[in-house]
Amino acid sequence: MLTSKRLERYQVFLLGLKIKVPAKVWILLIFFLSLILGVLGFLIDVKIGILLFVNGLVLGLGLPMYVYYKKIRTIERYWPEALKLIADTMKAGSSFDYALREVTSADFGPVSFEISEAIRRLEMGDTMHVALSYLSLRIESKIVRRTVTLIQESLRSGAQLADVLEEIANDTKQLYRIKKERHTKTMLQTIFIVAASAVIAPFIFGMTRVITGFLTDIAATTGIATAEALEVSLVTQNRIFLFLDIYIVIEIFAASAMISVMREGDLSFVVIFFPVLVTLGYIIYFLSQVVLNLMLSGLV
Repeated sequence: MLTSKRLERYQVFLLGLKIKVPAKVWILLIFFLSLILGVLGFLIDVKIGILLFVNGLVLGLGLPMYVYYKKIRTIERYWPEALKLIADTMKAGSSFDYALREVTSADFGPVSFEISEAIRRLEMGDTMHVALSYLSLRIESKIVRRTVTLIQESLRSGAQLADVLEEIANDTKQLYRIKKERHTKTMLQTIFIVAASAVIAPFIFGMTRVITGFLTDIAATTGIATAEALEVSLVTQNRIFLFLDIYIVIEIFAASAMISVMREGDLSFVVIFFPVLVTLGYIIYFLSQVVLNLMLSGLV
């Protein structure tokens, strides 16, 4: 059940894509479109229908979240440079308001846009404290929110804001460098998890499915097994196939969760990794069955 707080948070994600649609309407729209896609896939095969429905639902709901957090990462990248510009401008004798306007005229990507929104609040009559709080609410980043809190405290206490901003810029640049190093250091582990979960495991399970069916067909055509034994074998075989299908989904979801936490530090990115990996995994799963069936087709 979606609470109003979660819907408000998801509405922020939609604004990241400049989609001016209520969150409830977007969720219902994605659900029905995914359902239509699933029904069309169901006409081909039940598994394809389920796969298309799940992928459409997860991607449709997860894409705004991904775009929003991608924007946050871009803001964190340019944030230290923007703070350094503000500090240098203030050291040259300009006011904090004027330094903020200098950032909006510079090419700092979404940082310039977000600060221009804060300046717009100032022009509408809000105080600097309120405008900065508005900036903090729009950007869901610990780095930005801590910086805004320090700026507000410095303005309130009358501290040397230019020096404070320069120190914050150096610290945030170091934090961003640490994040980039984590991405680089986890690249090999990510490749290993993707290969093991979405390529090797589905390939082996596909071969297992074909070989199991092949042995059953051999027993049926040669008369080695009795009718009762074949009936029990077929029931057991169908259960094994069902467990293999379910296990692939669970295993790929677990791999997606590990990659999400390891690479991004946030489990919510699983909505992006899972559809891609599960689609790749099932393509490998079906292709391995087709190839092995062609190889064994002349032996029965």
